[in-house]
Amino acid sequence: MSPAVIASASLFLFSTPVSADIFSPGVTAFCNRKSEAKIERVAKDPAPDGFSALPTTVLDQDFRTAQGSVPWSKATLYEDPVTGHYVAVSDRNYSASNAVFTLWSRDLIRAGGVAKLTEYTVERFEFDTLMIPAGSSYLVLRGCDGRFPVNSQVADALRSMPTGKKVFVKLYAENWGDPVLTEIGPGTVEAWKKVYANWTRSAAPKAEDLGF
Repeated sequence: MSPAVIASASLFLFSTPVSADIFSPGVTAFCNRKSEAKIERVAKDPAPDGFSALPTTVLDQDFRTAQGSVPWSKATLYEDPVTGHYVAVSDRNYSASNAVFTLWSRDLIRAGGVAKLTEYTVERFEFDTLMIPAGSSYLVLRGCDGRFPVNSQVADALRSMPTGKKVFVKLYAENWGDPVLTEIGPGTVEAWKKVYANWTRSAAPKAEDLGF
């Protein structure tokens, strides 16, 4: 991938908190923009129990620079200098001119893509519908701005995904046309078993309380 695509991917995956609890029946909190001004004090997320053995990646680059070596397809404990810690696995799938990037954390999934327009110019887009296979059925996650909630059904489906065979998810982006069928890396499928082990909802603040 070109440096421009890598930079765009890093900015998308790591530019915002990924631990906010947005699962509320019938409500997509990220889409409900708050109009009033407000200030909140929120405690940083501590490193979750049971994940101390995972490798740690410190997010120490800002938007001007692509995040250093991204641990693709590996369960990782991330340390965000603003919001604290979270456990996630990053995945990518790409061709010469297009790429899809996903980040799977215990409370939130991020999914976006990049289309290469010129050698140094890319267009970034964010998906708003994600379909995940779950045995003889599939789960449909409806999100906003490339962010999707995780609940017990999602965690169970990802943790139970069979290994040793190809795994696909389907994504839709507004004004992007056809759905995108993308293969998930086998290392990511293996990492889901760690990321979503003993899943319970975190005590993270609700997205609407953060002003999203």
